[in-house]
Amino acid sequence: MPHNLLQAPVRWLTLGALLLAGLAPVGCSTTTSTDSTSTKAREQTRTISEAEALADFDAAWQLVYDTHFDTTFNGVDWEGVRDELRPAAADAHNRNELRMILQDMLSRLNQSHFGIIPADAAEPDQHAGADSSHENTDSGETTVSSTDAVVPNGDGDGDAEPGIDLRLIDGQAVVSSVRADSPADLAGVKTGWVLKKVRDVEVAGLIDRLRETLSENELRIYSVRVINDRLQGSEGSTIALTFLNGVDGEVPMELERVAAPGEYVKFGNLPPLSTHLEWSRESFTTETGDEVQVGIIKFNIFMIPIAPKFERAMYELRDCDGIIIDLRGNPGGVGALSSSISRFIMSEKGSLGTMKMRGAELSFNVEPVVVTTWGEPLKPFTGPVAIVQDAGSASTSEVFAGGLQSLGRVKVFGTRSAGMALPAAMDKLPSGDVLLHAIADFVTTTGARMEHDGVIPDVEVKQTREALLKGIDAPEQAAKDWIASESSAR
Repeated sequence: MPHNLLQAPVRWLTLGALLLAGLAPVGCSTTTSTDSTSTKAREQTRTISEAEALADFDAAWQLVYDTHFDTTFNGVDWEGVRDELRPAAADAHNRNELRMILQDMLSRLNQSHFGIIPADAAEPDQHAGADSSHENTDSGETTVSSTDAVVPNGDGDGDAEPGIDLRLIDGQAVVSSVRADSPADLAGVKTGWVLKKVRDVEVAGLIDRLRETLSENELRIYSVRVINDRLQGSEGSTIALTFLNGVDGEVPMELERVAAPGEYVKFGNLPPLSTHLEWSRESFTTETGDEVQVGIIKFNIFMIPIAPKFERAMYELRDCDGIIIDLRGNPGGVGALSSSISRFIMSEKGSLGTMKMRGAELSFNVEPVVVTTWGEPLKPFTGPVAIVQDAGSASTSEVFAGGLQSLGRVKVFGTRSAGMALPAAMDKLPSGDVLLHAIADFVTTTGARMEHDGVIPDVEVKQTREALLKGIDAPEQAAKDWIASESSAR
């Protein structure tokens, strides 16, 4: 994503860079005077020295040079990139400018999981009370720093939210789900409604600005995350939203932000991340009179606290006719969890695929479950398993879905995944900023690579606003129908 397109709060900079894109915006520009006075002022306000700037630049370049899994650097003249951009780095007048140059360097690789995570991103409490929010650039523009996300109304100061999920459908930000008993639910927000405004900002305008430089697939990924970040803020604060209802009538609302559900976990150099998993059991009768029970498991990220919750869900749902694992919007996380979770649905030993590093390989092997962590015998689930995904399913989500798909163990429903599946590492630079950089490729047992192409669904089912207005989740319904047909045939 272009570094100068939109300013995203730090949460998206870090989580998006780590688990989704590896390409994060670090500033949004607004035009100001370009006369000699502003240039002189800029010279007088340099906040980093040339030595400090080059220390970060050289360290980042060298880390990629030493660890990139492809010694051809995806066909890029990596030494030439250094020679081109190093003078600009030496001339950087502040951290934000330097990050933009570093991101430019990393973007030349045209691969996921490369990005710069600001040092203060790992210290979310430092956001409040920040009093320095604007920095000047060479072009005479004023760049908004990450602290600008914090304003008196609570915007950007936390990850509390009103309880809605959004998806980009036909160019509009459409409510795809409403969390039960959330402020949005209690206020009457419905699936299928279109989010028109966040405070006085037209959502369509945000999407149009992104569309100028992003592919359609990238647009589906980034637009939702940019908009969701505008919804987040401090717990107890409110956010003014304007929706279009089912007949496109405007519905203004002032919704309270409440704490995100689940458990927080600290991962590496990142701020605490919210992790939550929910599971349910649904029963329905088919046209032939058969009663079918389907277990549905949804979780938002692959982090360690998810593992015991997934185990408990599989134990409680072990007698169902089929299982649906919903990975929509799940940006990935800890790669090893793909294997540990797969053991609950694989009755034989196998491998999801191989992580190919420079000079080494690591297989994602799966050992079928025998007993739960609390001592109860548990056999792997042998019934039909469906995975539902979308453009927001990335990284470990793709390793999990693509690996199991290659083994023929699952059927994948929905739309193509993000195509951002490179395993990555995080290393601190001299300034304290963190370099996210891919260190491996991932290939399934059938030789499929998910980087760029993503996981192609076995059954493509697009979410539509019309269906959502009727309360129908089309991809999930298709998965249920398949499980019902498989159950009838057994």
